[in-house]
Amino acid sequence: MIQQNLIKSLFSAFVIIFTLQSNTSRAVDLHKLQQLSMKAPIETMQYGRLVGNWAISDSGLDKEGNWNAGPGADWNFYWILNGTAIQDDWISPSLDKDKPKKGRQFGTNIRIYNPKLKQWEMAWASNNGAKIDTFKAKAEGEDVVMRGYYSGAETKITFFNISKSHFSWKMEQQNKDTKAWKEVYRIEGERKD
Repeated sequence: MIQQNLIKSLFSAFVIIFTLQSNTSRAVDLHKLQQLSMKAPIETMQYGRLVGNWAISDSGLDKEGNWNAGPGADWNFYWILNGTAIQDDWISPSLDKDKPKKGRQFGTNIRIYNPKLKQWEMAWASNNGAKIDTFKAKAEGEDVVMRGYYSGAETKITFFNISKSHFSWKMEQQNKDTKAWKEVYRIEGERKD
């Protein structure tokens, strides 16, 4: 029941944010005005370090076990909810590349730190999916590790090697039988601004 209420609340937030973004120039101005709120928990900076615009190179593991370069992306992180949460938008491939025949993937995350549970709660939606995926995350040293289910598998996503100009990201999925983790997708981010 709590998870259903969380999903309903996050869906409502998505609708409101997408409505605000229908006027692109106004949305950009709102993003520039937002900054970390003094009322936000200090842990908000775990993802706050990523606020800005990033050029993404990516690669995925195919069924034969080979790593293949992906189309790349733009990944833009910004403050929302009066500086108490972070939203990020994924556009793949980047808008400065030709549009592929199958179209672009557009996705968005909303990430908010829950101080009572001492964890991040987040939701992902994209134009390629027909649902909202939810994740929980905690800091592990300098890394941030997300956990949830994605594409029918238990999934662990790690942001690591985070600096002002670069970050690394990996997605691992757990084998249902052996419980072994296998890396299936990689991202390298380079700051654009």
